This record gives sequence, structure tokens and C-alpha cells, in this order.
Amino acid sequence: MNLTQPSYLRNWIGFCQRYAASMLLICGLLGVGGVLLFINQSSLNSDLGRLISPSDELLWYQSNEAFKARFPMYQQTALAVVRGPSLASAQTASRALKGAFEASSIIENAFVPSAEAFIQDHRLYYLSPEQLADWLSGAEYNYGALVRFDEQPDIANALLMAADMLSNPSGLPLPISIESLISSLTSGAPYFQGFYPLEPVNTQEFFDLVIISGQQSLDQPLPNAAIVEALNRAIDQTVLPEGVTVELTGEIILANEEIQAALTGIEIAGFVSLVLLAIILGLGIKQLSIITMIFFILFAGIGMTLGFAVLAVGSFNTLSMLFVVMFFGLGVDFAVHFAMRVYAGGDHSLEALTRAIGDMGPALLLCTATSTIAFLSFLPTAYSGMGELGLISAGGMVIALTLTLTVTPAFLTLWPPGQAKSAFKQPKHATSTPGTSLALGIVLLAPVALFFATKLEFNYSVLSMRDAQSPAMQALARLQAESKQTDYSIAILARDAAQAAELKSSLSELPSVGDIRTPESLVPSAQGAKMLRIKTTADLYNDLWSTDAELLEPIPLAVAIDYFEETKSQLSGDYQRQAETMLAAIERLQQDPEGITGFNRLLGERYHQQKAELRALLSANAFTFDDLPKTLRDRLVNSQGEHLLMVQPATALLDRTVTDQFIGEIQSIAPQIAGRSAVEWGIGEVVVEAFQQATLFALLGVIVCLWLYFKNGLKVVLVLIPIAFTLIFTFAISYGMGISINMANILVIPLVIGLGVDAGIHVTHRFFYPATEPGLSAATQRAVLISGLTTLGTFFSLVFSPHQGAASIGLLLTLAISIMLVLSLSLLPTLLTFFDQRGYFGQTVSKPTEIMNT
Repeated sequence: MNLTQPSYLRNWIGFCQRYAASMLLICGLLGVGGVLLFINQSSLNSDLGRLISPSDELLWYQSNEAFKARFPMYQQTALAVVRGPSLASAQTASRALKGAFEASSIIENAFVPSAEAFIQDHRLYYLSPEQLADWLSGAEYNYGALVRFDEQPDIANALLMAADMLSNPSGLPLPISIESLISSLTSGAPYFQGFYPLEPVNTQEFFDLVIISGQQSLDQPLPNAAIVEALNRAIDQTVLPEGVTVELTGEIILANEEIQAALTGIEIAGFVSLVLLAIILGLGIKQLSIITMIFFILFAGIGMTLGFAVLAVGSFNTLSMLFVVMFFGLGVDFAVHFAMRVYAGGDHSLEALTRAIGDMGPALLLCTATSTIAFLSFLPTAYSGMGELGLISAGGMVIALTLTLTVTPAFLTLWPPGQAKSAFKQPKHATSTPGTSLALGIVLLAPVALFFATKLEFNYSVLSMRDAQSPAMQALARLQAESKQTDYSIAILARDAAQAAELKSSLSELPSVGDIRTPESLVPSAQGAKMLRIKTTADLYNDLWSTDAELLEPIPLAVAIDYFEETKSQLSGDYQRQAETMLAAIERLQQDPEGITGFNRLLGERYHQQKAELRALLSANAFTFDDLPKTLRDRLVNSQGEHLLMVQPATALLDRTVTDQFIGEIQSIAPQIAGRSAVEWGIGEVVVEAFQQATLFALLGVIVCLWLYFKNGLKVVLVLIPIAFTLIFTFAISYGMGISINMANILVIPLVIGLGVDAGIHVTHRFFYPATEPGLSAATQRAVLISGLTTLGTFFSLVFSPHQGAASIGLLLTLAISIMLVLSLSLLPTLLTFFDQRGYFGQTVSKPTEIMNT
């Protein structure tokens, strides 16, 4: 390669030295201008759908787009999962939350399926025949208590009824109404139960669901934050029954958690990167002027890259935001190499800088080209989110090189470093083949590593990149484990009711399938027989509904208390203690003039509410799907008559194996699937294809650049060997650590090809173009080590991100860069020396082993 300096480079360096202060001021202002442009014009788009641009011809994409268009109410939803000790408490809480949610201007709609009056009135028809028979028997057993309390629904009558029941125990359980009255009088809290619960008595926890939709603010850093804040505020301000808990999950909540984690991760990683960068540069360079210059290039480069990103992309996504952290390590690489070359020479004149450019310039340009190609490799693929990250990062690499060639001569002219030649003297203990044993060991380990590397799997699940311990993820996993409907259910559109029934029958046989909901699931079976049995009990209650007789003179409370005290004296044991507790509670109420009045009012309201609810239950008739409210029908059958099936997995979809089985089994029967599980599975296929394309583009681009630079096939292969070994060992270690490739860290593979080759370029460049000045080869090795460590530190800082995708990128790249450094400084020099000593490169290079020694 021709190492002579083009005149324009010499002129540019001279210009930067002559107007050093002005050039630094311009670079600084451009950096500030980029930051201001970013602050005023940029936006964060959290629409995860924008990360992928799949082909319209893909079946899953067509199916999901059709589902979104025909059932838009299922898009962008949050779920409030209400759990309570009784069904009544859970449903009371869900109704209260529905009102609180809809009172907020942020929330567009809150839907509670169980709160529909029609469903409430027809609850008896959803019981099994055995459950219905038991409930109706209880209603008939409780009839007498209701009739008696109906005469005077207050404390006085409750005391009389309690006295009669406690003094004449029948050995049978108390009717539910008497039991609730005794409990109410004992606790001093007004409560009445007019009929037996409709839920199984042995259930420990009951469940209800509120489905919420709201409008995202995609121009805000956290577009779902306003919705989440409104939901949490409504929950905090709502008085819930005792023992009721509320969990939030669903797409809106999970996306908000993810973006919040990504932003927090960038802040953490940025701080850690700065600290590590300062430590590495301080220990590695030990020259304040050069360290200050590198930080100037870093901050100016970040500002200019932010401005470039706004102009090139406009909005950022959860992936493209990572470039800010990546620039901390990658943006200083060129400055480290160039500054160390100039520093080692000990001369900062125009002639010395020109020689340094002539020596280092081709290698720096080649590194820029290979890194840019690696970053741009995703741009032509359907993985648009990664493509945007690549475009921004590629622009950052070009900016970093331009700043290096501009700021370095200007800065060193104004603030030249001290003498450095002694710092880079060749050690006296240098040997000719210090890396041979290590290189041999690496080669011998490679087949074993390759065996384990081939076992590494790709996990396309977005859930695997989220914090499994977050409240929203735990709530989702719990719903899936219970086979409850979530936005990770599979949606299937059937052309009519007949096909829906046929699909349900076939899908129910699959081992990975849990619950299946169709429109007909809302229409109970055996309604005719149930209605006849209900009518028999309803006839018994007709007298209660039609009571219009003139009310008798109310029994005074004092009379009732006297009667109760007289009865109490005849009781013993638990009954007597219970009677004493009831009297004590009434005495406390009597101390407040409004106590008895308020208690009676609330008790009467509860009684009449229960009476009306019971009447509606016993008066309901059998029904068909067309009788359901329109709000329910529209969520299950669209205007074209298509029926919606929602298929729940039998187990939580938290790993690829379970998801693959679930998707594959359903597709064997119904290929046209939709919903988040189907979308993530389909996106996984797109990402794998994009990865294959990006890896091919990166590899071919790097090979072409290396060939144009070295013009020797063997040299190109030797530079690529450490990259291949790096990937093999990285994958093997990842498999051993239980790490899988996901939609975020898949970036690592083409990135390692582009960035990993940089160290090899510098090592090979110095090997074949030995320095004419003493110590420069050692300076090259130190520059390779320092730049590798700064890159390593940057990616290591991502490990601390709460965003699991970013953390996995950091972990894999930390492994890869560490391995790459070892291989570039041991295996590559050994290979170069081996082939050079045997004449494969023509004339033997003088002092080739200098590059392997420190």
C-alpha cells in the first residue's frame, strides 16, 4: 500500500494547526448545536411495531392486519387484574375502577365484561346443572328469612330474628340472610346477603378483569406514561373492598416498563462508561493533554451525532437510543490510535503529524469503512429498528474520524503533551514467539467450543427481554398460568359460527392449548332445563315481589333489645358470647345519635339492592347470542359476520420452546393466526432473516475493504480468523451461561465482524509496515489495548441496564470484545509470524515480533 501523504491531508493538518483555536471552537459549537437540535426537534417513538417492516406477503402479517382492522378494540390495551376473597368483592371493585378510569380524560374506554347488566342478570344460566340445583335449594331454604326481614328491614327486626334463631337452634346451618345479619350486628357494620354466592365455596381467590384503552402520546419520551399514571392514580383514589388487590399488565403497561427501563439503562450506562473511560485513559495514557483532547472529541462527537440522528432519522426507538452509550467507547478509538502514534513520536510539528497521518491514515480509514459497513448491514433489511441504530452509529463513526483528524492537530498544537519515547521502549525480556503456546491452545479448544456454539438458540420472545420480576410481567405470567385471556392470546377469525365451532373442537385436542373462547362461549348450554328449574323457585318468590300490604307499626328498637336481652339470658356457650358481642356493638351505635339511623339506612339500602338483584336472577329467561348486548357482540362478531376465537396457552409463554409448540400446533389447524404471540413469532422469523442478510452484507463488505487495503488473500483470511474464533468462543460461553440470542443482542454478530476486525487491521498494519521511529510498534499495541478496553468498558456498562435486551447486548459484546482482544494480540501475531517466516508474504518483514511484546 502507498503510504505517501496526499497533499490535501498535509494542507488540512496545516490548516488545523494554523487556526487551532478557531477549529476547536467550531467543533465545540457544532457539538452544542447538535445537542440543541436534538432537544428541540427529536422525539422518542415507542411504537414497537416500527422496529420491523415485514413484507405484506407474509401470512401472519396479513392475518394480524386483518384482525387489527376488524377488531380495533383489542389494540393498545391495558389490563387491570382485580382479585378478591369473594366474587362479589372482586366485581364490586372492578365496577368502581371502571368508573374511576373513565372519569379520567386520558382513558378512552374501560370495559368490564362481568359488569354488563345482561350478564349479571343471567348468571344462573352459567352455572352447571349441579351448581344450579344447589343454589336454588339454598334460595328456597332462605325464603322464609327474606320474607320476615322484608316486613321491617332494620336493626330491630334483625335483633328479633337473631334472637329467635339463636334460642331455637335446629341443627341446620343458618339461612344466609340470618347469618349475614348476625355478622352485621356482631361487627357493627351494616351488611346483608339476600342469596347464596354463585361461586364455589372452596375457592380461595376470585378474579375479575378491566380492559382499558387509551391514546398514546408517541411524541413523548414515555408515550404510555400518562395512561399508566392515570390508571395508578384512579386505583389509589378508589376505595376498594377489604382484601381486594389490583395488578396492571397488558401491552400498554409492559411497553411503558420497557421504555422506562431503556431510558434508565442509558443513564446508568452513560455514567458507568464515563467513569470507566476516565480510569482506562488515565492508567493507559497518563497524559492530561491527550486525555482532555479525547474527552473533547467524545462530547463534541456525541453532540454532532445527535444532530445527525435528528436529520437522518428524526425519531428514536428503544434500540437506536443505544448509540449514545456505544459512542462513548467507539467514538474515541480513532483518537486513541492517532494520538498514541503522534505521542510516541515525540514530535508535534506539521511534518510529524503528516507522517503520522501517512502511517495511520489508511488503517484509520479502513477501520472506519469496516465499522460503518457493520453498522449499515441492517439498513437494507426488514429490521428497520436496528437499521436506524446502524445508520446513526455509522454517521457517528464518520464524525469520530473527522473530529480525530481535525481536533488532534489543533489540540496538540495548543497543548502539546510531554516527552513519551521512554514510555514505549521495547521490553528487554521480549521473545520471538510469546503467543505461540496461547495460540496453540486456542486452536485446540476451537473444535470443542464450536460443538457448544452450535447449540446456542435464538429466542424471539419480547417477553424474554423484559424484567420477569416486574409487577406487570408477574401479573401476565399469572394470567397465562391460569389460562386467562390476555393480549398474548392467539386470535383466529372464523367466517361463521359453524367454522368457529369446528375450529374450537379441533384446537381443544392440542396439548399446548388451554382455554378457547368463541362467541358461543357466552351462550350457556342446557338453558331450557335450567329455565324450568329456575321458574319453579321463582314462583315461590312471587309473593315477596308482589307484597303491597300496608306496613305494620314498626317495632321499636328498645322493645327488640329487651326481647334480645331476655333471650340472651337463656343462652349458653358460644351463642351467649355472640349475643353479648351483638349487644355491645348496638350500645356503641346508640352513643352516636346518627349511628342507629345511619346503620338502618345502609342496611335497608343493601337489602333492597339484594332483593332487586335476586329478582332479576330469578326472572331471567333463556337467551341466544343475538340477545346479548351490542357492546359484547361487537367484541366477538364483526360487521362482516366473522367470529373471533381467542386461544389461551396451557402454560405461560416465557420461552421459545413453549411458544414454538403453541404456535406450531395451532397453525397446523388454523394457519391464519393473529395477536401478540403470533406477531412476535412472525417478527422472530423476520429478524432471523434480517440477521442472515446483515451478517452476509457485513462479511462481504469487510472482505472487500480488506482486499482493497492489503491486496493479498492470505492477509485477509488471517485478519478474519480471530473474528471467527471470537464468535465461536463467545457463542460457546453464552451457551454455557444459559444466554440466548434475542431480538436485541442479535446485533452482536455483524458488529463483531465490523468492529473486531479493527484491532486486526492495526496489528497487521504495524506488522507489515514497521515503524521507522523506535517504540511505535509498542505504541500501536498499547493503542489497540486501550481502544479495546474503552470499547469493552462501554459495552460492559450496558450490563447494568434494567432493560434486559440492552443488558444482553452489553454482556455478549463484553465477552466478544474480551476474547477479540486476546486473540488479536496473541493468535494473530503468531499466525502472521508463522507465515512470514515461511515466505508466504514475499520479503520477510523486519522485527515482526515487536508487535507481540509490551
